Amino acid sequence: MKKLLFPFLFLLACTTAKQPTTSTPQNNLYSQAQEWPVKVNDGWLSAKTISFGLYTTSSRKNGVAETMGSFIKDPKTPFNFYVNGNDEHILVQTMNTSRIAFSNRDLPAVLKDLDGSAALSYTLINGTKNEPLKRWEMILKSPGYLELNNNKQAGILRCADTDIRITAHNRFGKVNSYEKVCYEFQYRGQPVAAVIPGEKPRVWVSKDAPAETAKTLAAAIGALMLR
Repeated sequence: MKKLLFPFLFLLACTTAKQPTTSTPQNNLYSQAQEWPVKVNDGWLSAKTISFGLYTTSSRKNGVAETMGSFIKDPKTPFNFYVNGNDEHILVQTMNTSRIAFSNRDLPAVLKDLDGSAALSYTLINGTKNEPLKRWEMILKSPGYLELNNNKQAGILRCADTDIRITAHNRFGKVNSYEKVCYEFQYRGQPVAAVIPGEKPRVWVSKDAPAETAKTLAAAIGALMLR
């Protein structure tokens, strides 16, 4: 009996270890301790704003508020807003464009290898109070569901001296689908923030994220939720 039972238990243990799970330890980004409360304010008589953690977005305004870069010749659906809170008032501007607009700019391979007509989302984030001259840009493509299955890179958040990798996955939804797409920000190889946009947004920010970087991450997260 023991000879028959041991192989079964070994097989069960191996199978169980391979099962995907959304339960996470406390030091993991997706733990309850690191999830920020999110509230969407979208009344009949007021424009949509979103509160998350210590921050609140203003409502969207169409167009750009400041020059976003002359290299984008044909911006589509541009809008701007502010992220307020934690002693910050950060201007965020975003628009849609195509890959060809970045022909003379350095890009990660996942974006560089796209066809020239491929759609990209471009966001420019002003500096924080302590680092007013450090502007960040976020460049994102639309990931395919096979890429979502494997948390592949979808873009980048960067400034002159720092790159933060952005991946996208569907682990909170169904495999082979665009349900509950989650954008994950990876700093120095470690996940430091994530957001699920949509009607019921969710936000996580690591307690280990550098303080100034966390403010920029909040601005980028706001842009994804207001898209």
